[in-house]
Amino acid sequence: MKYLTSLTRRYFYIHVLLLMTAASLAVIIILQSINIGRLIDGVIQQQIPYQLLGLILAILIGRSILQFLLKCLGAGLSNRIKHDMRTSLMKERRDTASTLNLSTEGIEGIDSFYADYIPQLYRSSLIPLAIILFLLFFHRNAAFIMMITAPFIPLFYIIIGINTANKATAQMTALNQFSGYFLDAIRGIVTIKLFNNEKRVRKGIADKSEGFREKTMIILKTAFLSTLMIEFIAMLSIGIIALEVGLGLIVFKTVTFYTAIVVLMLAPEFYNALKDLGAAFHTGKQAEGYAELLDNSEEEIIDRQYDTQAYIDLDFTKTYENFSMRVHDRLPLRHTVIFGPSGAGKTTFTKILAGIDRQGHGKLVIPAQLENNIIYMSQQPFVMSDTIRNNITMFGDIEESKLMAAARKVDMLDRIQALPDGFETMIGSAGEQLSGGELHRIMLMRAILHPAALVILDEPTAMLDAKTASIVKETIAELSRESVIFTIAHQRSTILSADYLILMGDGQLKHGTDEDFRENEFYQAVMTHV
Repeated sequence: MKYLTSLTRRYFYIHVLLLMTAASLAVIIILQSINIGRLIDGVIQQQIPYQLLGLILAILIGRSILQFLLKCLGAGLSNRIKHDMRTSLMKERRDTASTLNLSTEGIEGIDSFYADYIPQLYRSSLIPLAIILFLLFFHRNAAFIMMITAPFIPLFYIIIGINTANKATAQMTALNQFSGYFLDAIRGIVTIKLFNNEKRVRKGIADKSEGFREKTMIILKTAFLSTLMIEFIAMLSIGIIALEVGLGLIVFKTVTFYTAIVVLMLAPEFYNALKDLGAAFHTGKQAEGYAELLDNSEEEIIDRQYDTQAYIDLDFTKTYENFSMRVHDRLPLRHTVIFGPSGAGKTTFTKILAGIDRQGHGKLVIPAQLENNIIYMSQQPFVMSDTIRNNITMFGDIEESKLMAAARKVDMLDRIQALPDGFETMIGSAGEQLSGGELHRIMLMRAILHPAALVILDEPTAMLDAKTASIVKETIAELSRESVIFTIAHQRSTILSADYLILMGDGQLKHGTDEDFRENEFYQAVMTHV
């Protein structure tokens, strides 16, 4: 829970308010028991102290207000932390399914730690402590019994609940896998139907759903077992105190009726505070399981470190489907073309640079000025079901003159103006269908209007007509004056126009200028096929 607790340091004032509120609540609980004891003792002796009724009513109202304040403080702390975590999560580069899961289920999963566990920790620390201190002067035997029996409750819930964090991590991982599989199935539904794979995909969804259900039920079973054991220990402890008080009251005549009433009212308050901490501890451990997936400072898959050198330094290993890539080189920041045979890992390499693919192990050292200043354009342009304007500007405030100039630069102005609503025309699944080349030019306009320090292009001229390919090359040449360009290419003219080359093949990466590769047999073999 260290990671979750560390996030609260900036909200120290809330901890102070929680401490003061919990201390006030502990005092009010003792006052409540004392005055109710006096009232019952007076009724038994037929001397009803009516003035106590108003005092007890005021105490009960005060207790309700303090409990409400504790809830509000916990909820306020939780909302602030969740807002901070969502803001941080949105700045990271994860796959869509993982981001959606972590920003909803994952972050909501830690709500109980701040809203329930931390306020309860203050209550369960101060209320039992205050009760024991009071009983040491009021009825020492009961205080000793409480001190002997109290440790058994946290001991049992630690023993039972210690595995809850691992189970919650497994549950969240299963949910991530399930949602990722489901999202991939939705995206590829046309391909799935085309190859008649509906049954296999449906079975995969059912299996992952069942796996998530089983892991959820395991957590619930642990919670029920934890509650049962804690209730049993608390009931047994209260019974021992009641027996001691009863013997002192009836047999040994060492305890007054008033003392017995106060002790018997404080005993449940004492053990309830510890029991509630047990339940809160269980939810806290579950939240810790979610936090492990959110804690990038300790569990980062790719450790990013930054310096001001004009190099990208990679030490990275990725293995999947019999593909392995190991890179340990310093790559100068120039207009660089990446080429090599199919399956060499070119797309994977560019995704690593862009921070999209993080499911490997290693270190990526990238200059600080490039961090969060990267444009990645895949072979399939991403288009939202929205207007052309919003797809280009990404909902930013772009001047009309700049928008028109960008459209003219990629030879799309006449095409857009010919549409019924011009730049306000809907495109995507709910609107006008543009060709692949036109979509590529839309993406280039996006890159022109949102300049980035590092632009990564995955085969930008693939499957394009000669005119569009020429426009793309001209735009890339213009972007290279202000940005570092990494391009995956298969065309000889594009490869030879680069300042720097990266040749990939056989799990290796070689780099240099065209002159450096002239005598390389592998380079010559690759160039004969491009």
